[in-house]
Amino acid sequence: KRILRGLSPTETREILPHLRPIVLRKDAVLYEAGQYINQVYFPDEAMVSYLSETSAGDSIEVCIVGNEGVVGITSLIKDPTAFRAVVQIPGRAYAVNCEFLRKEFGRCDVVHRVLLHYTNALLIQLAQTAVCNKFHSVEERFCRWLLVAHETTSSDSIPMTQDALARVLGSRRASISDVAGCFQKSGTIQYSRGVIKILARKRLEAEACECYKTISAVCGLD
Repeated sequence: KRILRGLSPTETREILPHLRPIVLRKDAVLYEAGQYINQVYFPDEAMVSYLSETSAGDSIEVCIVGNEGVVGITSLIKDPTAFRAVVQIPGRAYAVNCEFLRKEFGRCDVVHRVLLHYTNALLIQLAQTAVCNKFHSVEERFCRWLLVAHETTSSDSIPMTQDALARVLGSRRASISDVAGCFQKSGTIQYSRGVIKILARKRLEAEACECYKTISAVCGLD
């Protein structure tokens, strides 16, 4: 939704009738890798993971999209998506037909500029996440993920189980449990019934790797 605010009032009036309010359900698969996209999504409360998967069925999160962006941006060039798109945090979003968005992308300079800017930000996030997954500790990646999720959903409470976090971060469940336990003891977070509540954001920022600041800056979250 935040990306729509970058449009001019005239263009907003043009696009609004084509936006369909929906609720994205937890774990809903929006696209499979290799699928051609017919509908894109502008999250409001929801957050979507792009997952890269191996032939053995293992997966890891390569980037996330929340209220700063659009899910399905590759539809602009009519190429199939390279990643599986899964709803990690449920909530409201707006859906729009790809054909309409492609026409607006070609017709309107403002839409063209905003979507190209976001595409560049997404590419930087992809690259930075790859660096993060390779070089940074579970603790640092845990903090980075929570901080980005906090900003892209505008909520202190993140409905995310430790099992799900282990999958998206490519870590063992036991490692995530240990990290979450330490941060809970320090009063940084509260974890209960599959919901992580951020209590001390500044402590998370202090423990996160530099990838958080890079992603936050390029995606317009800071």
